[in-house]
Amino acid sequence: MLKQPKHHTGMHTHLTRDARIALAALLASGLSQRKAAKHLGVCHSTVSRELRRNSRSRGYHATHADVLARGRRRRSKQKYRLLENNQRMASLVEALLDPLVSPECIGHLLDIAHGTIYTWLYRTRPDLIEHLPQRTRRRRRYGSKRAKKQGWTRLVRSIEERPDALESWEGDTVKGSTRARLLTHVERRSLYTFADLIPDGTAEAVHAATLQRSALHHSTLTYDRGSEFALWAHTERRTYSKVFFARPHAPWQRGKNENTNGRLRRPFPKRFDFATISKQDLASITDLMNHTPRKSLSWRTPCRVWGKCCVSD
Repeated sequence: MLKQPKHHTGMHTHLTRDARIALAALLASGLSQRKAAKHLGVCHSTVSRELRRNSRSRGYHATHADVLARGRRRRSKQKYRLLENNQRMASLVEALLDPLVSPECIGHLLDIAHGTIYTWLYRTRPDLIEHLPQRTRRRRRYGSKRAKKQGWTRLVRSIEERPDALESWEGDTVKGSTRARLLTHVERRSLYTFADLIPDGTAEAVHAATLQRSALHHSTLTYDRGSEFALWAHTERRTYSKVFFARPHAPWQRGKNENTNGRLRRPFPKRFDFATISKQDLASITDLMNHTPRKSLSWRTPCRVWGKCCVSD
């Protein structure tokens, strides 16, 4: 005996695969459509419509009925799919899609739901999925190794002493597969980013690259306690800036820079050899980042918020 279901609400519903199997069994046992509907807890018109649409000449078979129903449902939705039915819009999405430009940003620019873009990619254009920003990464573990004692850090200024300056930058280096690295600086308010190629991770290379960036002068700079920033006092004297340091193993205190370095990992994944790119290659990447609207900036670009790059809408 089938367990008596709850009374149906009188509304038409779509049957599931399990309900179709049960319906086929109930009809085969000799029950009428109304009694079968009562057992299933659905309106009798639901059963009638199911049999009318999905039966075949030799009777009602659950597997065949489910195949017909699913196919009909797919076809019924086809005309409502925005990107499949609008080639111009689909071409715009494809042109804008980039590891540094998220579907959420594209959706804002084109006034469509970013979920529509994701669904279109996975259903219709899986060849473009490689252009999506990386969605999952291995979680970094901090503090698992004993930190080496560094005498130069004894006199540094802690981040707690940092004033609420109008222009403040966070910096770090991005490692690759060889000695060559990136030195990045992110303006905390606007997220405007500078990235420089340096030959290695020595303090001398970092110091020299920082001196070349006049926009960093007369501001505040915040770094982690890596040895590449050991010449901080010399940097202060030459740039008329104030340098502050986050607490050991506290990357969240430089969250803007950490997030930006994560973005740079999209075009430059781990083990990338930075010796293989030119300054022009790097400049085109940072230019795209600085001129892409950000949700955290109310969909303004870092360029526009910083106000010292160019006029950006």
